[in-house]
Amino acid sequence: MYHCEKNLFELRAELKEHCYQPQPYRYFMIREPKQRVISVAAFRDRVVHHALVNIIEPFFEAMFIKDSYATRKNKGLHLAVRAAQNYAGKYQWYMKLDIEQFFASVDHAILLGLIRRKIKDEEVLSLCATILGNQTESMKGYGICPGNGAKGLPVGNLTSQFFANIYLHKLDRYIKQQLGVSAYVRYMDDFILFSNESETLKQALASIDAFLSQYLDLKIKTKSVQINRTQNGIPFLGYRIFPKLLRLRRENLQRCVKGIVKTEMSFTNGEIEAETLYQSTRSRMGFIGFANSNHLARSIWGGNQQADQTV
Repeated sequence: MYHCEKNLFELRAELKEHCYQPQPYRYFMIREPKQRVISVAAFRDRVVHHALVNIIEPFFEAMFIKDSYATRKNKGLHLAVRAAQNYAGKYQWYMKLDIEQFFASVDHAILLGLIRRKIKDEEVLSLCATILGNQTESMKGYGICPGNGAKGLPVGNLTSQFFANIYLHKLDRYIKQQLGVSAYVRYMDDFILFSNESETLKQALASIDAFLSQYLDLKIKTKSVQINRTQNGIPFLGYRIFPKLLRLRRENLQRCVKGIVKTEMSFTNGEIEAETLYQSTRSRMGFIGFANSNHLARSIWGGNQQADQTV
């Protein structure tokens, strides 16, 4: 940071001379909401990631469907939840799915082929391959890269999130155009289809499973498949969604409350700044307040133990 301009010029020269090599990732484990390995790129590599996405994003954003909500401008988690609730009010049945070990299963050859369809600049394509190659080598050393090393995106990087949307856009088009599903919401690898007939959804499940296996080398997580009536509520992105009601799931509420308490303790102990405390608490309270929380936020600030209840 003290030599920002000098470092940027050096990085620019490496990119122009095609000798740029990213540094190995740092890793740490999180266990909530589920155990995952998070990858942290070096600061200079994050600069490259953002620059790359800034260049190629407009080409892909123009073709992405409106029903994909993760890591996109003017989209996001809350709009995905609202879209699902809107469909829940119009259809009797839903099918919720997600993909088995999605990030670890992304095939690099398939991904680069999909990128190549829109991006013709060989230098940009080469940079994409370099970033993917670094991900492979780093992940092998951590024991989280499956197969022959030509698969996997590390969780926690901007490029991984953007590449994931490119990869699953092929699935989006298949569901919308080939299966003719108009009521559909996807947030990364979690997605929901809506219909007035449960049998229609069961048929779609078989078709989607076959498509994923044949074209994207992916498979549906069997335990994740849920086909149910919308009136019974849809568990999605931390909420339980009903046609006219939005509730926060108990485990997510408890996690938010614990996070708020932990952050406050860190501030009291002088480990974080006031701005960090404010932003962290504001984010968590925004997540809680988005639901029909029935004065829950007031009870949390007042230390009410009812925060452990489902709302």
